[in-house]
Amino acid sequence: MTHATKRSVLLALLAAPALIGATPAPADSSPAPAAATTPPGATVAPPVTVVPFIQPFDLDATRRMAVNVMVEGKGPFSFLVDTGAERTVIARELAERLGLVEGAKLRLATIGGSAMVPSYRVAALQMSDLHLTSVEAPAFAGRHIGAAGLIGVDMLENRRVLIDFRKERMQILETRRRAPSLIRDDDAIVVTARNSAGRLILSDARLNGKRIDVIVDTGAQTSVGNLALQALVADTRANRLPFSPTELSAVTGEAVQATRTSIKRIVINGMDVNNLSVSFTDSQAFRALGLNDRPAVLLGMDSLSLFDRVEIDFPNKRVVFDLPDGASRDAGRRFAANGTAAGG
Repeated sequence: MTHATKRSVLLALLAAPALIGATPAPADSSPAPAAATTPPGATVAPPVTVVPFIQPFDLDATRRMAVNVMVEGKGPFSFLVDTGAERTVIARELAERLGLVEGAKLRLATIGGSAMVPSYRVAALQMSDLHLTSVEAPAFAGRHIGAAGLIGVDMLENRRVLIDFRKERMQILETRRRAPSLIRDDDAIVVTARNSAGRLILSDARLNGKRIDVIVDTGAQTSVGNLALQALVADTRANRLPFSPTELSAVTGEAVQATRTSIKRIVINGMDVNNLSVSFTDSQAFRALGLNDRPAVLLGMDSLSLFDRVEIDFPNKRVVFDLPDGASRDAGRRFAANGTAAGG
C-alpha cells in the first residue's frame, strides 16, 4: 500500500519578462531610494565593488541555506541562497512593508507551470561586507518562499560559492577564468558543467550507463527529476523503492502532483551517489532549460548536505564535491570515489 506525502520544495525560477507594464505602488508606501528618477543626461554612479565575505548560515527546517541580508539598509532579513534560481526574489509582504517601488509584471516558470507575478525595484542588498547590485526582483508570498527572499544566480554568476557543511559557513568570492579550485583534497571530485540561463548543468553523470543532466540546486529541499528520468529509472529498474505518489508545493502555493522513489545508483564523474531520493513531475522549469526530453534531476539540499564541502564556481563552470570521511553521512545514503559503490 502506498501513501501520498506532501513535500515543500522551492525550485528553479526561470524568468522571462512579460510586456505587461508596471503596476503602481501601494498608496501608503514611500518611494524606495532607488526609484527611477534620474533626469536625462545625469551621471549614474558606478556599481559598488564586490568584496569577499564569509558568513555563517542556518539550515532551515527543510535543510536549505538561509543567510542574513540587509535590504536598502533595513533588516537583517533571512534570505535563502538558491543556485537553481535565475532571479533574486523578495517576499511580497516585505517589499510592501519597506515601501519598494513596484516594477513590471514578470512571467516565471515554476515547478507547477508558469505564473505572472509582480516585481519590485531593490536598490541595495547587503550580506556582511558583500554589496550586491540593484535588482528588479520578482515577488511571491513569503509563506510560499519560506523566507523573506532568495538570492539567485543573477547575484552569483560572476562569483563562486563555497559551502562548508561541517562548519556551517558559506563564502561568496570573486573568481577569474582558469582560477584553481579552493577544495584540493585528495578525495574531492571535480565536475565540469555547462551554463544554461545561469545554472550550471553537470553533464558527466550517468544512470546505468545512460547520460543524465544534474543541476545543483541549493534552494530545493529535495531532489526533483523530470519525466524522462522517471521513464529511464523505470525502464532500467533502477529504483530501490516502489514508485509512490507525493505532492510538491510550488512557490505560487500550488500543490503539484508527483511520483517518488529512491534511485539505486547515479555516477557523477566517477563518484557514486547511492539511494538518491527523487520526486518526479512534469515541470515547466525543465522545459525552460531545454531539458524536457533529456533525463535530468535537480540535486537538492537533502543530498548536498551529505558532503563535507561543495564549491560552485560559475565563471569556470565547475562544481567540486568534497567527500566526507569514510564516504558516509548516514547509513542509508553513501558516496564513493572512483566508481566503487558504498553501501547497498
